[in-house]
Amino acid sequence: MAEDSPELTEYVVTRWYRAPEVMLSTQQYTKAIDVWAVGCIFAELLGTRPLFPGDDYIHQLRIIVDVLGTPTDDDLDFVKGTRARSFMKKLAGKKKQEWSKLFPAADPQALDLLDKMLTFNPNRRITIAEALQHPYMESLHEPEDEPDCEDKFDFTYEQQTMKSDELQMHMLQDIA
Repeated sequence: MAEDSPELTEYVVTRWYRAPEVMLSTQQYTKAIDVWAVGCIFAELLGTRPLFPGDDYIHQLRIIVDVLGTPTDDDLDFVKGTRARSFMKKLAGKKKQEWSKLFPAADPQALDLLDKMLTFNPNRRITIAEALQHPYMESLHEPEDEPDCEDKFDFTYEQQTMKSDELQMHMLQDIA
């Protein structure tokens, strides 16, 4: 994953798993976006249906607020655009739903982890490392078998423009 991708659009990920910051025009792709997506998948596993099945990004944000409640000013501190911030302010008055009511059969530790993964503000969302150390993950967590990649991936090759025959030659070299 590229931490410093030059551009991010609202169409980066499948809509139902998009983090709020993607739809609110944040231009930086972080690991927190992936944590949100995993949280959405986790919720789907707990409830056997998608948690945020939006029809478009506006509907998607409304559904998120219906579940998580209206974000506070602190929750919106990452939103720099005035239009996006104004839109979110119009969704006032929503209370956060209790995870235990949405998923009554779920383990309380699972719901605690879910809550930390589906935190509206990406700066306050649990990290991957923290999620792996969460009590719910205790039986699966093997620190010695969970290596981190210390080097950043170099995706500059994606910016190159090539003619068809040049691309074919590169592919042939890679395959050989």
